[in-house]
Amino acid sequence: MGWDKLKDEISLRQAVSALLVFMNAHIAMNNSNKVAVISAHTSGARFLYPVAEGMGMGDGHKTGERIAHGQTMYRQFRELDDVVITQLERLLEEERESETETETSAVSGAMSLGLSYINRACEMADDTRMASRMFLLSVSGGLTAQYIPAMNCIFAAQKRRIPIDVCKLGGDTVFLQQACDSTNGTYMKLDHPKGLIKYLMSAFTIQPGLRAHVNLATQKEVDFRAACFVTNNVVDVGYVCSVCLCIMSLIPESRECPMCSTKFDPEIVARFQKKPVVKKKVLKKKKPKQSTDSATPSQPGTPSVNGTPNP
Repeated sequence: MGWDKLKDEISLRQAVSALLVFMNAHIAMNNSNKVAVISAHTSGARFLYPVAEGMGMGDGHKTGERIAHGQTMYRQFRELDDVVITQLERLLEEERESETETETSAVSGAMSLGLSYINRACEMADDTRMASRMFLLSVSGGLTAQYIPAMNCIFAAQKRRIPIDVCKLGGDTVFLQQACDSTNGTYMKLDHPKGLIKYLMSAFTIQPGLRAHVNLATQKEVDFRAACFVTNNVVDVGYVCSVCLCIMSLIPESRECPMCSTKFDPEIVARFQKKPVVKKKVLKKKKPKQSTDSATPSQPGTPSVNGTPNP
């Protein structure tokens, strides 16, 4: 599921506008606050902001119009808006020219870039107590193939105490729920994407240290089940590869792990696929009941009614 299926509820332009307002609000809270914007698309992941010097300048005419309309805007807001929109336009133009057939976005790659940026920013900062967090706006649901790299990012964020917040506009992904639960983040699946800006400003602008005192409308019931790497379905009981911990609801016909290509032992596969032997129930023959009308034979030692015959 992508932006095309959400166009009746919210367009990409409207979502980007809401995100820019959300990021500008974060910058306005403190002069030392910083923002990094990373796009996850079918061809990979890329920084939209910040970028190398000179890469953020777009078409001169369009840039001049934006500057003219933003004369009274705070300089940092205007710079963020201009660079993000310019880089996003370039990315969409490249996506139209590419021949990529995949429908999933590189969410795990974007999370890796975000963690790398946070790690570098913390090392360069003089204050080691700098707080950081990640916010993920997701519209796709088929992300099962990225389960392992995404879980590695989740464990890294958990170790560095970096909360991961997820705002889901479409689809549903199990490991994103687990990411929020493991890192004490906020997971919200919006039923009305048109009100995106309201959710962003009311729920996701709250600092992680204050969330314990605020009643957030987050998802409390987390699905901890894993997804099958073959069928993309959530499974309760399945098979696990001993090398890469890949989870499968069924063993592929190639007898190989779909993730690490490890060949499975034929004997073990045959033992797993062997159906249990069901023994047939043996029915015992019932003994015929004796008739109640027949005379009961006398037991030995019981005296007879007839008299003893004469010798």
